[in-house]
Amino acid sequence: MRKRPNPDSEPNIRRIDTKARAKKQTHGFQVHFLRGSNAVTKMFSDSVYGGKEAARRAARSFRGKAMGRGKKSKSTARRKRR
Repeated sequence: MRKRPNPDSEPNIRRIDTKARAKKQTHGFQVHFLRGSNAVTKMFSDSVYGGKEAARRAARSFRGKAMGRGKKSKSTARRKRR
């Protein structure tokens, strides 16, 4: 039986929620992707970032910067031809 995906998950961002009966509770978003042959992962905990939405924003920001989707500066956007 295939595990159902969490509806709060996005591409390269997983929502982690442990079951209520678990001894330790974990709630947050995990960013994950491959860079070459290395796996890059980082956890954004709800309690550290002050809630679910703040953790989601931090995870999205990290994903964008780490995967190179940030804004391009003018110096890299235009290159002189020789």
